[in-house]
Amino acid sequence: MTLTALLLITLLFVVPLLVGGGVLALLLHRPTWATPVTAALAAMMLMASVVGVLVAVTRS
Repeated sequence: MTLTALLLITLLFVVPLLVGGGVLALLLHRPTWATPVTAALAAMMLMASVVGVLVAVTRS
């Protein structure tokens, strides 16, 4: 497996899981932050998906 593939796997799977766990902890601690935190998480997931698609398209 190439270094690029490993970095892409890390970007698309590990980082969102870690961030999602942090967001869950934050929302349990401060429920009033639900809307801004959820919007930020959705934006991060969208950017990660776009990067993944771009890398997949350019490498094929």
